[in-house]
Amino acid sequence: MSSRRRLLLGLQFVVAGAALAAVVALVDWPAAAGVWAAADLRWLAAAWLLSLAGFLPAALRWTRLLAAVHLHYPLLAAYRAYLVGVFCGLAMPGVIAGDAARIWLCSREARAPLALATTTVVAERALGVAALLAILTLGIGIVGSGAAANVPAWLPGVGLLLLGALLALPRCLRWLDDRWPAPAVARASLPAALVARLRAATAALRGIGIADLLLALVLSITFQLIDIVVVHAIGRALGIDLGLPILLITMPLVHLATVLPLSPGGLGVREGTMALVLAQSGVSSSAAALLALTVFLNRVLVGAVGGLAHLAGGSRLADAGAHPPDAAAAAVVGQCNPPARVDRGGKAGGRPGD
Repeated sequence: MSSRRRLLLGLQFVVAGAALAAVVALVDWPAAAGVWAAADLRWLAAAWLLSLAGFLPAALRWTRLLAAVHLHYPLLAAYRAYLVGVFCGLAMPGVIAGDAARIWLCSREARAPLALATTTVVAERALGVAALLAILTLGIGIVGSGAAANVPAWLPGVGLLLLGALLALPRCLRWLDDRWPAPAVARASLPAALVARLRAATAALRGIGIADLLLALVLSITFQLIDIVVVHAIGRALGIDLGLPILLITMPLVHLATVLPLSPGGLGVREGTMALVLAQSGVSSSAAALLALTVFLNRVLVGAVGGLAHLAGGSRLADAGAHPPDAAAAAVVGQCNPPARVDRGGKAGGRPGD
């Protein structure tokens, strides 16, 4: 690891530690001990189980995007990969540790080309941001602009632009392919190499249709709404009065804040943003901070399930159901190229007729 990367990682841990310390300082710990002691375990158990179930629509979204580019990845394997990703996001430093774990599992278990697996995960992330902005817009519409006075007015517009860009991207890439065909012979130049890498990285997106993207967006919204219900259930367990409309504004802002690479896995930033936004919505600072820490503990328990699933060798389930990538999937990322024509002199030729 380079010194610059070590410095960046160190700064991220400083931000995470400072944010968590600020949240901990807000909690009235004598009162918090009483709240935790009187917590309704049924609501906490329901929140944990719902958190586990919430990754099913996310896993289905991923498998549908992979299927759109001719790669079969079983739903159970994708679900386990999500849980393992949560564990890695908690246990490993780095902003994208969870996504990297999912990409690695998909590449190993489904024999997916790395560029294809990475591109579908990036598409998932973009759809997730669009879903968050859609839910935020819904929350502002329900609660009213007065209760969301601190929310930038341009955020819903950004969501609409992002959604339009995502839906138009595959068609634009296909149009560029028609207008800008790949060179027959690769040239040993930096621009040509960059173009080739860019084509490989975006190849998967060209095969995804609008219907697939819309379904993935619906599944993204479902996934985020389940997460909001989880937070609401944890609030009920702690006796904290939270209305679902308020959470429709709070949780999108919390998750959007973690998009910025300010701390490893959004640690501290997530909890600090939740405490700050809820406190501005009328919840006491101590109660908001206690809720944020409890939500974090729930995430740790979900990640523990992912760690156990990985250690237990759950990959056998994926290996049993995963199929090797077919020719169409490999061709998406340029893995299947026609063999070079060899002339009578033994030299490799270009295309027939060159």
